[in-house]
Amino acid sequence: MKTITFYSYKGGVGRTLALVNIANRLTEFGKKVCVMDFDLEAPGLNHKYRHSAGKIEHGLVDYIYEFAVNGNLPDSIGQYAKEITKYKYTNEKDLNKRRNDIIFISAGNSDQGEYWKKLSHISWWDLFYKENSEGIPFFLDLKEKIKKEFNPDYLLIDTRTGITETSAIIMSVLADSIVLLAVNNDENICGTQRIIESLTRKENNLLGASKEIHFVLTRLPQITSPEEWTIDEAIKNRVKRTIEETFQHTDVTLNSFNVIHSNKDIALYDRVTMNYDFDERKEKDKKDSTPSISLEYLSLFDSLTENDLSKEEKEKFDTLKRAGELLQQVYDNFDEKDTDLLEQLDKIEKLVPQMSDVNFLRGRYYFEKSDYLQAIQYFNKEIEIGDTSGKSLCFRAITYLLCKKYEEALVDLDKYISRDCKEYRLLVLENRIIAREQLGIERTTLISECQKLIEEYPNYARFYNSISYLYYREQEYESALKNIYKAIELDPSSIYFCTLAEINFCKGNMLEFYRNFDEALNKGLNVEELLDDVEHVKNIYKQAIKDPEFVRILNKHNKAYFVELIQKDATK
Repeated sequence: MKTITFYSYKGGVGRTLALVNIANRLTEFGKKVCVMDFDLEAPGLNHKYRHSAGKIEHGLVDYIYEFAVNGNLPDSIGQYAKEITKYKYTNEKDLNKRRNDIIFISAGNSDQGEYWKKLSHISWWDLFYKENSEGIPFFLDLKEKIKKEFNPDYLLIDTRTGITETSAIIMSVLADSIVLLAVNNDENICGTQRIIESLTRKENNLLGASKEIHFVLTRLPQITSPEEWTIDEAIKNRVKRTIEETFQHTDVTLNSFNVIHSNKDIALYDRVTMNYDFDERKEKDKKDSTPSISLEYLSLFDSLTENDLSKEEKEKFDTLKRAGELLQQVYDNFDEKDTDLLEQLDKIEKLVPQMSDVNFLRGRYYFEKSDYLQAIQYFNKEIEIGDTSGKSLCFRAITYLLCKKYEEALVDLDKYISRDCKEYRLLVLENRIIAREQLGIERTTLISECQKLIEEYPNYARFYNSISYLYYREQEYESALKNIYKAIELDPSSIYFCTLAEINFCKGNMLEFYRNFDEALNKGLNVEELLDDVEHVKNIYKQAIKDPEFVRILNKHNKAYFVELIQKDATK
């Protein structure tokens, strides 16, 4: 386990952002990473991981407090950590063997007063300077627990700013590599020099181990003109000379000097910015004077892992990323009519056998072509490999519905919900109503369930469409109309005008049936999809094609072929 600490004399230099970028990059190489927030007075990592880590209950402050104040050494660090899974373009079977790429040990729940109360009761002097103090053995034990319990390839630590006991201990006792970050002003540079002088003194190297030291000059303004390029180069050279001179009177070498510029996105949102881009890295015009923030983070990553990653690992990663880029291109340009799509997916699978999402996209291709048996075969393959997002489970369920295999559909829909998948959750809940209605569940029960869904998701038009269908099947036409009008208010798309037409057909109001079906066609209704609907809906159109006015409306929109499609369906 290699331990890298990120330190800055002052805040606001992008220290935490740099750590997260490096952690994410390491996971892309298949490395397991533990990140720890030791900036206890101003914790920041919890904000970077707020969407993936969920609610923070306990953290490092609670762990230290238990020992320093209560006199108890916790048996495990696990209860103070969070597991964060980051899915990548990779072989899904490999992913299933190691689901937790990042172990996050936060500072604690800093939104609660209890956090600050505990922090104020920790005496760092007692931990490190009191006679027979046990602070150093305590933190060495912490490092050993992390190694034993999580077995990460890397431990990345975000340290406190300034010259403090905790920062000194973290860098001198726990770190193998130290990343010093500073912006271009005297306060930052001079403070960093003092830290370098302290770190390089032999008496301060408590364990006698050599350490890598990397310097990063951050937040230089992004260059927009040749004149600014000249100024930028002068600043970098001046700071580099200053830092290198600090090392001249020591036995320690500066391992790397890196620069990370700022841009509008970083300045406003402090966003993670590292992206791997083959074209940018290999083909970027050397004459281009605009620095790439992404490449600068990659350069820092290369400095920190220079002797850690094998040539084979880098080549494998390049292959995975190349396959990932091709897969993203398929997603971005997905078109079921694109005859090259299957060839592109074959090319991806040659690069990375059993690549996740490849069979899902093959299934989607055949699904859109209404070749449901082929679609199900490919969704099955994706699920066997490891359908972590639940996409194939969802689309297989919908395919079963179209094939009138309602029991199989309901099994898949319930599995999706039980796995707490998010992406297609609303679509799954909607289709679950359809499946259960076809399996004979009382419509009054389903109406009650729909009402609860509407209360939970009041702006999701499709739930209003579903409950409207259930009401008109129960011949409660006023309630049906009320809900379909709400669906149209939220989303005036063709399918809802189609439902409104069907309600009026059932009411015997043929003028409104014609008018709203005409509007549905104006809005692009795909009449062929009506053949995939439940039998009751298809029966409406089997009756409607006998009406000359309905046929006239179809002719008006060049949809006369729908009559023949309905007639063929009726003879099946």
